[in-house]
Amino acid sequence: MEHMNITQFNSWAKNNLTDDSKFDNDGFIIMENNNNFKSTGIISNIFEDHFDNYYSKYKLTLDKYRPNAFNEVHKVIDCANHNLGASVYVCPNCSDVLFSHHTCKGKLCSSCGIKSQILKTNSILERASNVKHRHITFTIPSSLSHWFFYNLNSNNLLFEAVSDTLYSIVNGKVKKKKTRKYNLNYSPGFFAFLHTFGRALNFNPHIHVIIAEFIIDKKKHFKKFNYFNYDALSKRFMKILLDKMEKFFGKNNFKDTKNKMYLSYPNGFYVNNKLQDDNIKFNSIEALIKYLVRYCSRPAMAESRILNYDGEYVTFFYKDHTNDEYHEVVDSAFGFITKLLRHLLPSNFKSIRYYGFYNYSSKFCDMIISVIDKQKSKFKKELLKWKNLILTSFLRIPIKCPNCGTLMECLFEVS
Repeated sequence: MEHMNITQFNSWAKNNLTDDSKFDNDGFIIMENNNNFKSTGIISNIFEDHFDNYYSKYKLTLDKYRPNAFNEVHKVIDCANHNLGASVYVCPNCSDVLFSHHTCKGKLCSSCGIKSQILKTNSILERASNVKHRHITFTIPSSLSHWFFYNLNSNNLLFEAVSDTLYSIVNGKVKKKKTRKYNLNYSPGFFAFLHTFGRALNFNPHIHVIIAEFIIDKKKHFKKFNYFNYDALSKRFMKILLDKMEKFFGKNNFKDTKNKMYLSYPNGFYVNNKLQDDNIKFNSIEALIKYLVRYCSRPAMAESRILNYDGEYVTFFYKDHTNDEYHEVVDSAFGFITKLLRHLLPSNFKSIRYYGFYNYSSKFCDMIISVIDKQKSKFKKELLKWKNLILTSFLRIPIKCPNCGTLMECLFEVS
């Protein structure tokens, strides 16, 4: 397959295409003829209408705290149009041309997020053992949230604190009290998901964990582990996290906050056992994983929650999970953009992580009998290819020539 820029492809088109309707008045190939069936939605329209002015006004703040915002937003704006390039399909019989415009795969694109959600869900299911799992949520007080807001990489501390807490609970007593190091005789297996937002789009970082109810010792023996002391989890999570934050932010900067936390939360930070709710809400581990992955793969606001956008104001709704009350919010386009961008994570930040015997580097990983086998996983990946997705979603073959019905051939990549 040949790679060309748009000027080179335009030259090829002039020499090989005879249909004048495929060219604009300036003699350039019209790349709007596409077969993607891709719509980037309302959020993309809001960005396209307002982001340039928004960026001009808040450039210094954005570049300091969300330095990847400019690129991520313009990915969404350019998604599925010729600005990101296209694969060019040509009919071998009638030389008709079709463009499959490239998608952005951006963090803020709700459309690309759907495929990302499926890919990440399948990846976890390839690794997850076909046994019972527990869903646990580790939360922090709202008064601590700002420590994680202005330095998003500090959210690594949440992952580290959750991991250390679970390893310590699984392995029991402290080996050496002076060093505060726990035994590592047993390895748990769990997946951790960082969610940064509540339903009202407030900044509320917390970690969801799906943990297998068994552990493996150094001799590769399996042992059932299905009892979790949530009082101990809460206190230990608070202790470990506050110690890590003190080291990260500096003792002088964090000492007063740490002392206030111990006074305000004598029982530790809230660690929630979601087991009963999950039994009602989810009928399988796949459904639970899909639910948690969704919030790591798409923008903080689902398109379905946006009731109206009139060009200046955005109306969206949410249900308060504490009392199930329905709320409608009318916000300016600038205010709405701010709410979305506050949850934009750094470019290389991993919001889903594998631990213990679920980690790919673990010596135990090949012992696990996963929820889906490799052959089924391979088949699922094939279904996610562009042509197969359109076939299964719209019941049509996207590379079929509209004129003669012949399957078109991909000859060029244009960027």
